[in-house]
Amino acid sequence: MTTVPSSQPNTSAPPDAPAEPSRTGGRKLWPIMVSLVLALIPVQLDGLVAATAMPTIAGDLGGFDRIAWIATSFLLAMAIGTVVAGRLGDMFGRRRLLLAALAVFFLGSLWSGISTSMTELILARALQGIGAGMTFTSLLASVADIAPPEKRARYQGVFGAVAPFSMIIGPWVGGLITDHLGWRWIFLLNLPLVAIAMTGIAVLLRLPKTHRGGRVDVAGLISVSVAAAGIVLAVSWGGNQYPWLSWQVIGAAMVGLLGVAATVYAERRAVNPVLPLDLFRNRSVLMAFCVMALAPGAVMMASMNYLPVFLQVVQGHSASNSGLLLLPMLLPAIAVAMLVGGWTSKGNRFRPVMIAGTALLAVSSALLATMTSGTPGLLTAVFMVLGGAGIGLLFQTPLVLVQNSAPAGEVGAATGAASFLRSVGGAIGVGGLGALFGSRFSDYLTSHPATGTAGMSIGDLGPAQLAALPADAHRTVIDAAVSANSILFWAAAVVAALAVVAAWAVPRMTATERTVSEVVEVGR
Repeated sequence: MTTVPSSQPNTSAPPDAPAEPSRTGGRKLWPIMVSLVLALIPVQLDGLVAATAMPTIAGDLGGFDRIAWIATSFLLAMAIGTVVAGRLGDMFGRRRLLLAALAVFFLGSLWSGISTSMTELILARALQGIGAGMTFTSLLASVADIAPPEKRARYQGVFGAVAPFSMIIGPWVGGLITDHLGWRWIFLLNLPLVAIAMTGIAVLLRLPKTHRGGRVDVAGLISVSVAAAGIVLAVSWGGNQYPWLSWQVIGAAMVGLLGVAATVYAERRAVNPVLPLDLFRNRSVLMAFCVMALAPGAVMMASMNYLPVFLQVVQGHSASNSGLLLLPMLLPAIAVAMLVGGWTSKGNRFRPVMIAGTALLAVSSALLATMTSGTPGLLTAVFMVLGGAGIGLLFQTPLVLVQNSAPAGEVGAATGAASFLRSVGGAIGVGGLGALFGSRFSDYLTSHPATGTAGMSIGDLGPAQLAALPADAHRTVIDAAVSANSILFWAAAVVAALAVVAAWAVPRMTATERTVSEVVEVGR
């Protein structure tokens, strides 16, 4: 049986595997972490800051029919970049690839800021997304290079706090910049921040030369990219831009499945596979992958996207600062992510933390599914706090388990695979659960007709549209939103329950491994 690795250096790698990287002392590590966090902030924000500016952008450049591609092109390219960067960093050096990834993001941001047409902006956002995905994976893998296994969770927890922080301020910052400076500055303001981060990384980040070179797995890179593109497009289009059974969605899904088959075929034969299949034979890694895709992937992203609909339509909160509506969920996530990092320094704590996190997320989802129009705002906040605590426990814990379980020479590839699966899980959650929400909302309005509600969809739930409805129609829309919210979160609870099963299936550490882990930690 595969067991959760202890925090001693990996000694099971073959003789020709790269040596375990030397570690940086705690006092020297924090200045490096500041540079890494400065690099992460614009990468995280750019998936969100453009959301509030998209109508303004489309009005300036034209192309309202392609407005969704401003976000879709970025997210799709980012998913591809996350998995591509992992193996390339293992082969050619993490620091070199991180600087190259930031340079790509810099150029994509510059191009986005000076774009003169919608087509040009979409292409620029794709370039920006490739750089963002490569940067994200390289940052997480760099922490594994410079921090010893028993301290990785502590430092990765800092990164885990950046994501919910970005969700809080992203839409607000985007709106503020658009109103006062213009939408182009959403992208151009990235440039000085990225330049400072690149300077800090170039000066401070010193990694041992453990890269081994070799032949690039071109077939794997192409097949993984095709699989990611097909899957993400299918779930992004389905139920939103096109019906689920439309030729566009079915065609994208078929491309994705063919890409998956091609990936398996290519990776079995690759010398340096971009997505090593051996990782999926390690039970700890496989279960951690499942937890990441299901919980911080599908459930979290669906909750973040659709819970504000209930808060605005049913409970009457203002939509002007949509990120602030999620504070009861995001603030506990930040606090728990920061606190749990130090506590999980011992290898035998990964499993209980993952079980607790997935269980809290499942309970929170079930409670959110029970809400009605009469549920007090304070009780809703309590339900959200539970979910936020669960999310905080899961932001980085499964990732660190993956990094500690992977052979020393494949930490980057394992990190890329984990980030890729979380991105794809998030896309499936938003697309699949979102389609369930939209379908129930439309079905309710069809079965409860009222004046002014014919043909309404989720996109019609703005404050102006709701205010213009007669009282009985407004009541019907509220009931439809309650019903749609209920089915979405019951489905989310089922997905979170599957994540609980995956977390429970993570192997326990043996008594001998716990002893060795504690001795190594004391020795350090």
